[in-house]
Parts: sequence; C-alpha cells; structure tokens
Amino acid sequence: MNGMVMSRAGRFSVPGRLGLWRIYRMDAFIRSGSYPNVPRLAERLEVSRRTIERDLAYLRDFMNAPLSFSRERNGYCYTGSFHLPPLNLSEGEVLALFLGSRVLSQYRGSPYERLIRDAFEKICAALPAPRNLDFTLVNETLSFNVEPPRGDEGHLLEAQELLLAAIRERHTVELEYYTASRDARTTRCINPYHLRYHGGAWYLVAYCHWRGQTLIFALDRISNLRLTDEHFQPDPDFDIHTYLGDSLSLERGGELEEVQIRFDPGQARYIREREWHPSQEIEEHSDGSLTLTLRVRGLGEVKRWILSFGSRAQVLAPVKLREEVAREVGLMGNVYGQRIVPY
Repeated sequence: MNGMVMSRAGRFSVPGRLGLWRIYRMDAFIRSGSYPNVPRLAERLEVSRRTIERDLAYLRDFMNAPLSFSRERNGYCYTGSFHLPPLNLSEGEVLALFLGSRVLSQYRGSPYERLIRDAFEKICAALPAPRNLDFTLVNETLSFNVEPPRGDEGHLLEAQELLLAAIRERHTVELEYYTASRDARTTRCINPYHLRYHGGAWYLVAYCHWRGQTLIFALDRISNLRLTDEHFQPDPDFDIHTYLGDSLSLERGGELEEVQIRFDPGQARYIREREWHPSQEIEEHSDGSLTLTLRVRGLGEVKRWILSFGSRAQVLAPVKLREEVAREVGLMGNVYGQRIVPY
C-alpha cells in the first residue's frame, strides 16, 4: 500500500509498506551522520517535503526515535541509541526482489553486476528470519535472456551518471554525436529529459539546441560529454509516454499514418497473442488471416518490422510504405539471385 493510512486511534498516520520502506531509507541517511534536512530527504527519496515532514513525525512520535534537528549542521541526527525493528518481507516480495536482481545482473561484466548483487545480498542479510524460499531451486527453474547493452559498458555507465545528474540538476550538456545515417559527427548542446533502454541499447531523449526540437540520441554514439554552467527549465508539456506514444517502439518522425498489414493464417495466430501498439485494431477474415491496423509515426521501423515476417505479411496501406517494402524485397531478390563470389 502506497502512502499513509489512518490508525484506528486516529492519532498517527501509519505508513503503508512503501511508506515504511521510505522510512527505513530515511533512517539510514540520518544514521550515516550526514545530517539530512527536509529538502535533501525529499530530493533523495523523490517525494514532497510535506511527505518527509509526516515521515519524520512518525519516526519521532510513533517509533520513539531520539530525533533532533541540529541548527549548526542544518539537518537531523539521533541523540541516543535507536534501531528500527526488522522489516519483514513476504516470501513473494523476496522472490520479486530475487528475480529482479537476476534480470538486471544479466549485464555480466558491467559495473552494474556487482552493485546489484551486493544490494540484494544486503537486503537478504537484513531479513529477520530465514525465508522458506529455495533460491537454488528458483535459479534452476527460471532464467532470463537479457541482451547486453550495445556499446562499451564503462562508457555507458559514465555517460548515464553524468546525464542523470544533469537531468536532476537541470544542467545543459555539451556533447559530440555521431549520426550513423549521415556518417557525420556534430558538437551540440542539449537539455536532457529522459534515459530509456530499448532493444539492447540505451537512448537519451533531449531537447537539441542546434535542431530546435526534442530528439532521441543513442548513448553509445555520444562522446565528449560535458556539463555546462547553463541551467534549463524543462518543457512543461513534455511527457515521455506522450512523446513515444505514436511510435511503434522508439522511432519518431513524419505525420501520423494509418498502417494496414495483412497476415496469412499461419502468422495470424501469433499476431493475435499480443498487443503490438495501443492503437491497434484487428479485422478477422474467413480464411483465418487477419488485417492489423496501426496509427503510428516513423515508418522506417515499421518497414523493418514488417520485413521480419517475410512472405507471411503484406502491406495494404499506406501506398508509400507498400512501395518501400516492395523495393527492399526487390533489392534482396537481386542480392540472393547472384552467385556468391569469394572475397
């Protein structure tokens, strides 16, 4: 349960499970001797100052923490011995943490792997009693194939750390970017908004000063990152879900297009099994085939997606996409119609 719920007595707001987790993190910050105050705690825990004030009151009045505010250090500290009771996690919650750690730790050899394993081990060590969960059995029963991120992982981690700081502190960033389609490098300033992992690569959504619009940059094609002294105010109308909502996955550009693809009966069985896009509509046909209709931007990635189905998919609309696919199929036919010449 997120947030707070009133106790029967009505005297205290008792935190739900996520609220308790926040209080345990707050306790760790205070115990570290860094003298955190309300604004810093609100920033670190990503909640409002009012929420932090309620949590501190709960910690002091309900948990009897010897909490004191130091005017000299401008932050909170404990004036006596105090320990929070152990945080009990259900077996299902421990399993969820374990599976999450397994998914993320698939980045073998990356700087994340050790951090993720260490974090999970600390959580398990803090549990008040042994769990009945057999981690060995779970490990043998479930597995994940997470594609390693594209690019040098050390470079990616450094870039992410700098960009996350820039997003948090609203710093304009200067960078050099390699545009693969033009085989060109440019230096530009950007206002970073959002980092997204998709299809085995990290991407940055940012406002580009040079182009005068919000664009998507591949992190592995970014170099010479530098924080500038300039601060920016994010576009109040920007929302990542709205920004990418019309894309099939990540690509944007052009007008909103209605795309119609007919799938033969054999492929149609698999197309029915999932949602490919929020706008999709399916028309069933008597022979078992179907027509999938999508309303999307960015026909380049739509073309590549359609080609992945080979002869099992046929573009009906728009005409320009049908012609593009036909042209690509023709070029492929020419390539495969030639005799292989050894190099």
